[in-house]
Amino acid sequence: MILIFKHIKKAFIALLLIGFSVNSSHSQDIEFGQYGTYTIELEDIGLEDLVFQGPINSGSGIHEVELIDSKVLSIIGVKYLDVDVDITADGKLYLDGDPSYDTDPERSIPFTLDAAFANNGENNVSASKPIGIANTPSMISGTARFPILSRRQQPPGPPPTPPTGDFDQSLVNETAYLYFYGQIDVGNVVAGSYRGTITVTVEYR
Repeated sequence: MILIFKHIKKAFIALLLIGFSVNSSHSQDIEFGQYGTYTIELEDIGLEDLVFQGPINSGSGIHEVELIDSKVLSIIGVKYLDVDVDITADGKLYLDGDPSYDTDPERSIPFTLDAAFANNGENNVSASKPIGIANTPSMISGTARFPILSRRQQPPGPPPTPPTGDFDQSLVNETAYLYFYGQIDVGNVVAGSYRGTITVTVEYR
């Protein structure tokens, strides 16, 4: 996460960019129990960051990005398999990304994260479901488990047939979507660049 302040006429104007560290940014082999080896991809849609629109002044309080304007990541994998999603981040942004400012209210900005997912085959926030996120001043964390493609209230099917040498995973791939949004609470902070990272890990269950 990067928060850039510019000092203009004794006011602070800010742009918040939240960077993502994704553990499956490239195609990766994941062992799915005894049933075989499949790949899963976690992709950054649009390559832009989560942006809190300015102007954001020192001492200006709450600034929010809503679900409709959220940052989107896609999960591409076998449609009939479940995935575990793990999300972690610091509960604050720090001046120059230095966590030693954790107890300094003039050099740290509290950050609250929200997240959701959609697994009906469409990138559509109106069909998304919330992911429970625990927000504390020291740590943000959340987990979710869901099938790549919703079973529409049906129970899981039988274990998949192990892939053979002729198996073409692209024929059974589908895409689910992750949405990230939230807010910052800007106190009387000094001008500068405030940084942090959200780490997202996705793997088959």
